[in-house]
Amino acid sequence: MVSFKQVLIVGMLVAFVGACSGDDEADEQTTPTTTVGPTLTTIADQTGGTELAAVATTTTTTTTTEAPALAFPEYRIVSREAGESGDVLVVLLDESSYESLSDLDIHGVMTDLVELFSPVYEAHIVETQAAADALFVENPTEEQQTALDNSYIARLEEGFRIVYVGRFSELPADILGS
Repeated sequence: MVSFKQVLIVGMLVAFVGACSGDDEADEQTTPTTTVGPTLTTIADQTGGTELAAVATTTTTTTTTEAPALAFPEYRIVSREAGESGDVLVVLLDESSYESLSDLDIHGVMTDLVELFSPVYEAHIVETQAAADALFVENPTEEQQTALDNSYIARLEEGFRIVYVGRFSELPADILGS
């Protein structure tokens, strides 16, 4: 005669084995989801009566998701001047290549500049050509100052320190490589 406890133990064992099996691929994240629900099964005992027992059934679904690709805004170098300690770059971001801009995006652009265009001692990131043109003007006009206030994003100092300016000025300075 099969007891209710025996059926329940076997059902839980089946659920455990089902939840632990599956294939994982190294380049994808898989999330197994296991649903356990009771199923009523009629088991006849030797005296001719019947006994109802709950048997666990297991359904396993594996969902595969891909991690999003990390990308930062597109840009172009609009000015590059050689200096003794390294070059001074003025970089214009392509505003159509991003919906919003974060300090991580800016850090990514600065890292890219230093890695691809070495030696870089100083870099200035702007969002408009008007801001790029006004960057080194000694006494900017009101219009030039407005362009700088609205579109100057960050500068790289001494080849490793990122200083956020304009609308990002409340952020603390950042160090490349950290």
